Amino acid sequence: MAFVGLLALTSCSDNTTPTPDAGRADAGVATDAPAGSVASLPIRQTTRLPGMDGPVDVATDAHGWSHIRATTLRDAVYVQGYLQARERMAQMDILRRLGSGTLGDRFGVVSSAAIGQDLAFRAIGLRRAAVAMWARLQTQPAASRTRVALTAFSAGVNQYLREIRTGRAEAPPNTELVLGETTPDWTEVDSLVIGRYQSYSLAYTADDEIENSQLIDAVRTVFGGADPTAEPARYARRAMAQDVLVWRPPSDATVVPDFYPPRTGMPQTFRPTVHRPAVSAGLYERVAPFFRHVREGFSIWGDESRGSNNWVVTPGLTRNGHPLLANDPHLALRAPAIWWGTHLTVTGGPDALDVAGTTFPGVPGVVIGFNQRVAWGVTTAYYDVTDVYQETITPGVGGAPDTVLFNGRQVPIEIITEQVPDGAGGNVEARLEVVPHHGPIVPEIANGRIVRRTSNRALSIRWTGHEATDEFGTFMALSYARNVVEARAAVEAFGVGAQNFVFADVDGATGYASHAIIPQRAAGALTWRADNPEGTNPCTVLPGTGEAEWTGTVPSAQIPQAVGSAARPFIVTGNNDQAGTTLDGNPFDATVYLACSYASGWRAERITQRLQMAGTQMTVEDMQSVQGDHTVLAGGRFRPFLMSAFARLEAEWTTAGTHPELAALALTLRPRAERLRDAAARVQAWTLDGASGVETDATPAQRRDAVATTLFHGWVSRVLRGTFNDETAALRVGGFDSIRAALHMLERPAELRARTAGGESVLWDDLTTADVTETRDVVLLRSLDEAMADLERLTGTAEVDRWLWGSLHTVRFTSLIPGTESTLSIPPNGDAMFPRGFPRPGGIDVVDASGPGLGGSNYSFGSGASQRFTVELSPTGPRAFNALPGGQSIDTGSAHFRDEAELWRTNRAHAVPFREAEVVAEAGGRWRFEPAP
Repeated sequence: MAFVGLLALTSCSDNTTPTPDAGRADAGVATDAPAGSVASLPIRQTTRLPGMDGPVDVATDAHGWSHIRATTLRDAVYVQGYLQARERMAQMDILRRLGSGTLGDRFGVVSSAAIGQDLAFRAIGLRRAAVAMWARLQTQPAASRTRVALTAFSAGVNQYLREIRTGRAEAPPNTELVLGETTPDWTEVDSLVIGRYQSYSLAYTADDEIENSQLIDAVRTVFGGADPTAEPARYARRAMAQDVLVWRPPSDATVVPDFYPPRTGMPQTFRPTVHRPAVSAGLYERVAPFFRHVREGFSIWGDESRGSNNWVVTPGLTRNGHPLLANDPHLALRAPAIWWGTHLTVTGGPDALDVAGTTFPGVPGVVIGFNQRVAWGVTTAYYDVTDVYQETITPGVGGAPDTVLFNGRQVPIEIITEQVPDGAGGNVEARLEVVPHHGPIVPEIANGRIVRRTSNRALSIRWTGHEATDEFGTFMALSYARNVVEARAAVEAFGVGAQNFVFADVDGATGYASHAIIPQRAAGALTWRADNPEGTNPCTVLPGTGEAEWTGTVPSAQIPQAVGSAARPFIVTGNNDQAGTTLDGNPFDATVYLACSYASGWRAERITQRLQMAGTQMTVEDMQSVQGDHTVLAGGRFRPFLMSAFARLEAEWTTAGTHPELAALALTLRPRAERLRDAAARVQAWTLDGASGVETDATPAQRRDAVATTLFHGWVSRVLRGTFNDETAALRVGGFDSIRAALHMLERPAELRARTAGGESVLWDDLTTADVTETRDVVLLRSLDEAMADLERLTGTAEVDRWLWGSLHTVRFTSLIPGTESTLSIPPNGDAMFPRGFPRPGGIDVVDASGPGLGGSNYSFGSGASQRFTVELSPTGPRAFNALPGGQSIDTGSAHFRDEAELWRTNRAHAVPFREAEVVAEAGGRWRFEPAP
């Protein structure tokens, strides 16, 4: 079972003691402290830490967020590291081990799969990149604040680890497997590893590119190689790959549709005759375990859809005349939460600062948040920054290294050897091959070992994340930005893990910018067209012999960006196509190639609808309502086809022979006609609101919608399985977006390459029923009948009114630490009130991200809004709100272990105190940190 279920300051250790007179208001308060200031709060505890510049005060608000006030940036981040470690050290250690490839050191004895995962991450090289990043930061004068923050944060973490080692602190309950006397010290590189791991989870697409190529090659072999006479049904599917690998998104919602000049109507620029290399089935099999480990590692943090929403609204549309910003990044929903709330104040000097928001455990500063003048939010940009190459290898002779063919010459393969601890006192050798001009060769991993390559073909991966960049510098610069102009300038330094940034400032300005190192590809990498499906594209395996290389990077001016204005009163991003380069179905002939595939666009479309409906009196509360929107736009696209098919079924029931292709099915379904009519009527009457319906105050209308939501998702689940399962079983591969493919087959049959004489997809026919030819309507109608049986079994009742969506569509924040699901998960396994997890509204690609499983037996979900951040920027400062899926602390004995989960699950948020008086109003006292003697 995979684990996925699973420095500068070194002086004396700290001394933590309650202040002797903490109970006396005059004992711990400066008598001259201004009323309403943090300094006026009574001191409840004093901690002395070595190496501090001066005293630091920490006030804790009602939700456990620490508001840190210091006289230097170094002290503020030092204490931030100390406090974060107290609350999240076990999580921090797992994340750095995962990114570094050292899980086996701690968990190898518990799970042999941890070693395989370590080997995969050693090949990816996140820690090697982090080491290079830290070395580069040493040489950059402009990175001084970054260096200070990383080093001070590490020192603070290590002070807490010293408490653990000396017995002055105990590991929180159920974290002992991770945290103890042998937990290694924290380093600056550890923080950079976690940052690069986060970039990996958002931008590493090698596994997707492999799956795309594997599908194409399998279709060519299995279906294209079939005998047209003996196996006509298989042969008819020889162009299937073109019909299911759909680059065009379902929605045409774009972020900045006018960013690039209009198309001239000219055909695609001439491309050389370069074809995508055919990869052998044996090679795919050899690399499969590596990519399985990659996906396992990704799922610990990432959302499989790599989703998020953010948007900004200009003052002209708001009730108070102030800009509004909202952001809900979609990541894995785990316990503890992926984010940690924080507020850093440096009261004076050249590093004076006042910034609040959230950061990742193990990362100093603020990643998403606001200061006194500017707020920012992020979503994943989906830019294509990874390429996979098939290498042609010649064995070395006489001890010489093996070589790869590149531009007509032989280039030696480099070898990196690393030792991977196995948790039992030994090491596993990781012998990694690297192609100098591309990157690591994908290793074959079997039984916790790397198998020595013997083939003359291999796959290598080039990813911008292998380069040394400084994303932390961007967030540090954002923390100091004074307006949208400076915030947009800060983003110019962002390198890996491309984000869509939105900004708003107290002067009323709003803006959008996306930035990353985006490779420019040679023409030989972009020869795919609809009429040239064997051409190359960067979302499949490319030839590694020199025709399809990176030739530079996309200039910043050509990367989508915009400024809010009366003509652009709001800017919305939901991982959708930024500039419409995929809307014609061919992203490879765009003005600038950015990516081949984006999110569906439904979330951005729905957010835009809501903002348009809100008019000119928008408030923060309106933004929060939009974040909680669970309208299932997908339902509005699929439903007409079910209704049309059902109308034909009714006609066949009424007059036999009206639709002979439905005759046999009509007879089969006749005994259940009333039940099916009722289901179809419920779906037809559905408002597309993905309501849960289980709440005690749910209205009758919400309950009706909840039942219809259940029926719709049960039906779609059966449609997808009934349409594609036979092909994927024959091919032994899948990996394509089945929802997008099915909708494409329904809405654009004239564009399909694998069509019947009647003009519909051959994929509707079931390969396993040789004596029957199923049509589209047969599959759609049979799927409704099958879904009814599925739902009756899952709910344990035939009463359709009790098929409430929230009883099936649930979420549990699963513990990150193996073996603690019954204690650290939220709600825990066996919870009396929520035995299946929190019931939730939602559905396929809704704004309040909650994509259900569609396998037919489990409609729960495990990723979604990892925080719900909204803020209003007024001249007097920001007014912000947030809610985390969990709480600040991993300690089950803390009041802040799961307090925010109660807000999150009901789509509410709490105010984030920012002004000093607000902080004081929520804090009952302060924690004083002083330099140790």
